[in-house]
Amino acid sequence: MEVLSSEASTPFYSTSDTPATPDDDVGPLARALSLSPKGVAPQRWFVDLTFHEIGLNPHPHIFYLNPNELGDDYGSVNIACSICFKQYDIVTTTGHRYCPGQTHHFHSRFESDSVVAECCQCGTSVNALLEQSTLPQSLIYRIQTNRRPKVNSPNLPHFHDTLDVLTRILQNAAKPESGSINTDSNMFKLKVGLDDSSKEFFQKTRFSLVDGRLQPPEYTPDNIQFLNRCLFQLQLVLLHEKPADVNGLIPAHTLILDRLGAAKYVSEKSEKAINLSEKASLLEERDSFHGKLGCVSNMTDELIIEAFHTQLSHDISASHPLVDALSEIQKKRKSERLEIEIICQRSEGIVTTAELKSAYRHFEIPDNGEGISTDVLLGLIRGSLKSGSKENLKIIAKARNDPELNQLLEQPEEDTQLDDPTLDIYYALNPVGLSNIGNTCYLNSLLQYMYTVNEIRETVLNMEAYIENEQEEGWKEKVIDGRTLTKKDVAEAKEIVIELNKLFNLMQTAKSRSVTPSNRLVELLLSTGGADNATGSSLKKVDQSFEQQDVSESVRFFSSETMAILMYRLSAAFQPIISEPGAKPIDRFSKLFYVKANKKIEEGEKRLIQEDFSTLLLNVKDDTSLEELMDDYFSAGDPEPTSPTTIAATEASAGSKNEKDAKAAQMSDITVAELPPILQIHLIRTQFDKSDQTSYKSNATVALPKRICLDQYLESNQEEHASRFKRMKLWKRERRVCRKVLEVVKNQSESQVLHQSRLPLSDNAGPNGSLPSDADAQFSPPIDAPKVDPGVEIARISELTEMLRNDASDLNAAEYKIHAVFHHEGGANFGHYWVYIYDDKAGTPRWLKYSDDTVSEVGVAREDEVFNGHQGSTACFCVYVRTSEPGVVQTVQRMIF
Repeated sequence: MEVLSSEASTPFYSTSDTPATPDDDVGPLARALSLSPKGVAPQRWFVDLTFHEIGLNPHPHIFYLNPNELGDDYGSVNIACSICFKQYDIVTTTGHRYCPGQTHHFHSRFESDSVVAECCQCGTSVNALLEQSTLPQSLIYRIQTNRRPKVNSPNLPHFHDTLDVLTRILQNAAKPESGSINTDSNMFKLKVGLDDSSKEFFQKTRFSLVDGRLQPPEYTPDNIQFLNRCLFQLQLVLLHEKPADVNGLIPAHTLILDRLGAAKYVSEKSEKAINLSEKASLLEERDSFHGKLGCVSNMTDELIIEAFHTQLSHDISASHPLVDALSEIQKKRKSERLEIEIICQRSEGIVTTAELKSAYRHFEIPDNGEGISTDVLLGLIRGSLKSGSKENLKIIAKARNDPELNQLLEQPEEDTQLDDPTLDIYYALNPVGLSNIGNTCYLNSLLQYMYTVNEIRETVLNMEAYIENEQEEGWKEKVIDGRTLTKKDVAEAKEIVIELNKLFNLMQTAKSRSVTPSNRLVELLLSTGGADNATGSSLKKVDQSFEQQDVSESVRFFSSETMAILMYRLSAAFQPIISEPGAKPIDRFSKLFYVKANKKIEEGEKRLIQEDFSTLLLNVKDDTSLEELMDDYFSAGDPEPTSPTTIAATEASAGSKNEKDAKAAQMSDITVAELPPILQIHLIRTQFDKSDQTSYKSNATVALPKRICLDQYLESNQEEHASRFKRMKLWKRERRVCRKVLEVVKNQSESQVLHQSRLPLSDNAGPNGSLPSDADAQFSPPIDAPKVDPGVEIARISELTEMLRNDASDLNAAEYKIHAVFHHEGGANFGHYWVYIYDDKAGTPRWLKYSDDTVSEVGVAREDEVFNGHQGSTACFCVYVRTSEPGVVQTVQRMIF
C-alpha cells in the first residue's frame, strides 16, 4: 500500500471523544486481552488475515472487493481471494471510547471460520466471517476441462467465452423480472453448451431447466445475494483467464483500512512503499521484524515505538523478543531514535533474548526455563551456583519478576552444591539429554527413541536374562535376514549391548540433565562390522572424533542405515523367543516393527509377492499429507503421463467409466496381512536433480496427522469393502493425475526458461548458423496443449482427499497415534537432527524435544513446530503406536530414589 499523506498524524476518536468512565462493565482492554495478548496495527491485521486458512496451497490471499455488493451496508463488506476464492464478510463496529494512539491496536482470535479482533484502547471491533467458495472449485475445473483449448475438440466452446456468458446470465438473473434462457439457441450452444458440468452449474446457482429453457431463481434477497457471490467468483476466475474482459474488480485493502481508521498515516521515507494486494509484499511483511511488533515495514519510528510500548504494557513476558525486533529494525534503519529507545529499555533491565538465553545456559537450564516452575528453577540454580553467577541470576530474576529469585539474589555468593528434594522430583519426571561427542545428534535422537520402547529398554537393562551365550557347548549358529551368524558376529553384537546397557542405566538413574554415550558405543554403531548384509551398504568405520558424520549426515543415512544396524546387532546379541530347526529365528524385537504385506498383481495370472518391512519408505517431493503418501504407496499407479496433452489424451482414450474401471482393476496393490504395535515411517527427502547431477534435500511440507487408520489397507477387509475400496481407488488415481499435472506444469515452466536461455540470436539459426537441434525443440510445449490452472488442480486434490477421508471415517479398528517425530535441518549432506516424543502418560500429556544434551517441554503454543517444522526444519521420520497397544512405549522411565 503506497502512503501519500504527509500530514502529521494525530490521535483519532471513535464515536465518542469522551474517555470512558470507571462505571463501564467490561472495558475494551479486558475484552481485547481475552482474544490475544498481542495487539497489532490495522495494517498488520490485514496482513495476518491474508494468511488465514490458506489450506493445502500455501499462498497469501489476494483480496478483491465484491463489486456486486458495494454500497449496501457501511459496516459490512464482502471480499474474496483471487487465488482460492474463499470469501469473507468483514463487519466493523465503531467503539465508544477515546483512542489515544495514532492507530488502533487490535487483539485478534483466529479460528477456522472467523477472525475476531478488538482495539484494546477504544473498543472498535472487526469480525471477518469466512465462507468457502460459493461454487465448488471442482465444478469450475470440470467446466474448464470440457471446453477449449482441448486436444482434437475444435467444436467445443472456449472456456473464457463460457465464463463471459455465465457472468452475464448471473447479472441478469439478479435483476427483477429477468427472463428465461433458451438452451437451444445458437449463442448458448456456441458459447456455453449444455453438458453435465454446465447443468450442475445452473443447478448450483438455483436455476431450473424446464422444456429446454433455464428459469432463474425467485427474486428474493437471499437469492440475489447468492447470485451476486457466484457472479463474484466467476469474475475472479475470468480475471485469471482474460483480465481485459473484467471491469470493476478493486483490491480490497484500501477500503478495509479506511473502515479501520487507517487509510492514511505518515510513512517512513527510508522504507519502500508496500502493496497489500501483491504477493511479494505480503510475503515480505509476514516474515518481517516489524510484524513481531504488530506493525508493517513502512511505519515511522514513532509508530513503531508506540506499538512497542503498548505491547509491552500488555505482555511483559514478551519483552525480550520485542527488544530483539526493535534492535533489528534499528540496525537496518540506523535510526538514532530507535537506538535511544533500546538504551532506555536496557537501563530498565529488559535485555535481549540472546542475553537471557546465555544467563539460563550458565545454569544449564534449557529453553529459557519455559515450563519450569519457580521451585524447580530455584533447585536447578542452587545446584549450579558458583563464583560469577550473580549477574546471570540477576538477568533471570528480572525476567521472571519472582520474589523468591530476588531473595536468592540477595544471598551471598557460595560455590556449593545443595541437595534439593524438589530437584529430585524434577529429575524423576523428566528424561535426560545425551551429550554430542562429535556430530552424533542423529544417533542421540535414535537412542532416545529406542529408550522409550519398553521391550528394547527392559531387555537391554536386564541383558543377563536374555543374552546369547555363544561359548555354550552345543550352541547353534542362527540366521538373521538370510545371513548365518558366527560366534564372532555374536560377540561383536554383545559388545554393543554391554555399552548400551551402561548408557540406559545412566539414562534411568542419573541425577543430572544429561549423560554422555561412550565413544565405544558410538564407534560400534557407526561402523558396519558384521552388519553389511543387513543394511545393504558398506559403511566405513568411523574414527574416534566421528567428524565426518556432520558432513555426511544425510536425511537418507539416518534411518535406513543406522537404525537397521542397531536392530540387526540387537537381534544378533539376544536369544530368539522362538527357534525351530530350519526356520528363521524370531527375535525379540521384529514383532514390534515388522509389517507383513503382500503385493497383488492381476495381469493375466494373479500373483502374490510377499513384501515385509520394518520401516515404511515414502518419497517426499512436493507439499502433501502423510495420508496421501501412504495411499500412493499401497495403491498401485498407472503409467504416469508426461504432459497435459498426454493426460488429456489418456482421459479421452480411456473412454467409458467401465473401461477406466477395468484398467484400474489391473493395477497391482499392496495389502497388509499383519500390522505391528509400532509403525515406523521414513520420509525420504533426498532427491536427485538430473540437470546438474546433484542430490538435494526436499523441504516440502508433509502434514502429519495425530492419528491414522490403516483399515483400508488390510487384506482381511478387501472382500467386505470391495465396492468402497474400488471407488476410493479411482479417486486416488485421479488425485495422482492431478499431482502429475502440477509437476508437468512446473517442469514445463522451468523448461521454457531454459529454452529461452538457449535460443540463438537469429530466429532460425543455431550455433554457427545451423538450425536449432531437436533437443532444443523438445523444450517447447505443444501449441495446442491445454492451459492448466494450478489452483484448480490443488483444489481438486484437496476435495478428493476430503472425500477419501470421509469414505474411510468408519474404518478405525487399526488406529495408530503419533509417538515420535524426527526433524532435520540442513541440506542433503549436512545438518542437525533432533526428535520430538509424546509423553501421553504425564499428568498433562506433553511433547518433549530432545536436542542432544537438552530436553525441553514443548508448550501447547509451540506444538505446531512438531508437525510443521520450525525455522527451516522438516520432519524426516515419524513413529506411530497402535492405539490398542499403548503399553509398548513409555516416554519417561526414571529411577531417582
